[in-house]
Amino acid sequence: MKVYLIGIGGIGMCGVAGILKGLGFEVYGSEKDKPYPPSSEILKKLNIPIFKPDPENIKKFKPDSVIVGNIAKKDDLEVLTAQELGIPLYSFPSFLEKFIFLNKKVLVCAGTHGKTTVTALLSYTLETLGLDPTYLVGGVLKHTNFNFRTGKSSFVVIEGDEYPSSFFDKEPKFLHYTPFALILTNLEYDHADVYPDIESLKEVFKKLVNLISKDGIIVYNYDDENLREIILTSSTKAKIISYGKNSKADFILLKSETTFENLVFINSVIIDTPFQKGLQFSINLPGEYNALNALSVFTLLYALNLLDSNWEEAFKSFPGVKRRQEILYTNEKLVIIDDFAHHPTAVRITIEELKRSIKPEKTIVIFEPRTNSSKRKIFQEEYAKNLGIADVVYLKIPPGLENISKEERIDLHYLSCSLKNQGVEVYFLDKETEILKRDSKKTLLIFMSSAYFKEEIKRLKEKLRINYI
Repeated sequence: MKVYLIGIGGIGMCGVAGILKGLGFEVYGSEKDKPYPPSSEILKKLNIPIFKPDPENIKKFKPDSVIVGNIAKKDDLEVLTAQELGIPLYSFPSFLEKFIFLNKKVLVCAGTHGKTTVTALLSYTLETLGLDPTYLVGGVLKHTNFNFRTGKSSFVVIEGDEYPSSFFDKEPKFLHYTPFALILTNLEYDHADVYPDIESLKEVFKKLVNLISKDGIIVYNYDDENLREIILTSSTKAKIISYGKNSKADFILLKSETTFENLVFINSVIIDTPFQKGLQFSINLPGEYNALNALSVFTLLYALNLLDSNWEEAFKSFPGVKRRQEILYTNEKLVIIDDFAHHPTAVRITIEELKRSIKPEKTIVIFEPRTNSSKRKIFQEEYAKNLGIADVVYLKIPPGLENISKEERIDLHYLSCSLKNQGVEVYFLDKETEILKRDSKKTLLIFMSSAYFKEEIKRLKEKLRINYI
């Protein structure tokens, strides 16, 4: 089958392209702008032809199906040409549902925070245990430099996103996956451009929960009040298992202590389980929130009867995901981290846990509110409070901010003034900004955005004369 992907440069879309190519599909794609890392690197390795959007592409290749990414609108010329030629249009979740996930045991990881790390850890563990899974993750796994894998077993692991699938398929992506098992990490208000309030988000998560069959499994974070409500009010007959810090959870996090030794994180975790008290393991990911992420995976492995295998070594050796607390550079006086955090809660927790682990004398955050939600005023006060944990903040004006009405968009000058009133040094980032000044203090520098700071990191690399950022 020949498949053409419109908007192939998105991280999800390029992963889908990789899975399809691995299954023997003939794959092509288009992207309006040149893809940036990591998608650009993945597509280059896959050797998939990428073209500028042009209706002639559809006429020339005559694909059997066209997968339409979220970047495309109903007046997209390639979309219109495919419709004229009678070529079926799919969102990528609906294509996976129809052609890839049939008769598979689909394990979905969903939630506002942590779902990429949870999906990656679960995928890595199943792969390490020799279970040959197929997976699709919203970030690049460090051990492969890809965000997907095409396996031959019945296991499929996928990150469950609540965002609409495409302009013609308004269903949240995760409702297409018909999970056998589901991990729910947490639920906070997000995607303000789609969901008017937290109640509307709860409704789609409840729909997801109700998709799980009576033979299926739901693992959820008992500490999260919204998730408890959803589970309590759902009609699911699935097996339900909880985890968290609360003593009422089935699997309980007792302790998480992270050290930064030999330039790596070591998180020592102690848990109580129904079958063993004080069970210990370690992961190379910092913070209590990552200990909880790991506990959610452990809980599902238990429910799947997979704990007899060497899960502990898999957890210990898990190298992590790029742009999730990723160490770009470190020496005795400087640690540079790249992180995907953009929701205000993720911003706060990430800064706090990194400071707790690394113990810097000075913390610098380079922050870009790039997502549709973070560009809006709704989180403005929370950003002011949470970024105030840093000593120095550089604010980057995101592209497309001017497309949001002045009444709705985040006021970065207000944010700057608010941070200054808290005693934080604040600067606006541009091409001439010198991010790192000479300083004798032990410094933690964190890049924070949903997008990669390509040019800023390149300049920093040249300044430090290093070759592995």
